Amino acid sequence: MNNEMISYFTHAKKPLGSTSREQIHQNGLWHETFHLWMINNNNREPQIYLQLRSQTKKDFPNLFDITAAGHLHSKETTLDGLREVEEELGIALSSDDIYFIGQFLDRIHTKPFLDNEIASSYVHFTSQLIESFSLQKEEVAGMVAIPFHQFKEVCFGLSNSMVASGYKEEGNQRIALEYEITLDDLVPHSLSYLKQTVIALEDALQRHV
Repeated sequence: MNNEMISYFTHAKKPLGSTSREQIHQNGLWHETFHLWMINNNNREPQIYLQLRSQTKKDFPNLFDITAAGHLHSKETTLDGLREVEEELGIALSSDDIYFIGQFLDRIHTKPFLDNEIASSYVHFTSQLIESFSLQKEEVAGMVAIPFHQFKEVCFGLSNSMVASGYKEEGNQRIALEYEITLDDLVPHSLSYLKQTVIALEDALQRHV
């Protein structure tokens, strides 16, 4: 995976070249990623879906993250990122199924990991329950649904925790999950990124009703 060639840019997305994924993260080079958030707005209370990263992941194992996301290879277009959704969740989506909500800068800095992302972000509104997903075990250990208003309050520091309901997979078994999680249980995306994303998702929700 570290041998993937990835384009890198200035923070304003001026192309500079391409290099390996390993060099991208070692040197903190700005690169484009694909982020897809899924929201079930079939009920009165919209639910945002988060994935639980596999315990075998090199980076941020056992933490909750964006519904589906991934790096774009140097010759890929933004919408080629849809392959991540099918690989990780077993769901085939087209460009007609998703809505662009913005391109946001996201910094994830932990020693020695320097991840500077230009995140092309989308939302998919669904009535599909997380129990119907077919998870890629090497990448995704489980899925949870969180009331959107709780996710928003935690991202903006108005609440310390949110209720996550879903499951994790161990072997061939699915184990039910329902407990309170905090920002410490999430991949450490920058707060500015999370706030911008929540605002954009809320706007998309209002327009989609």
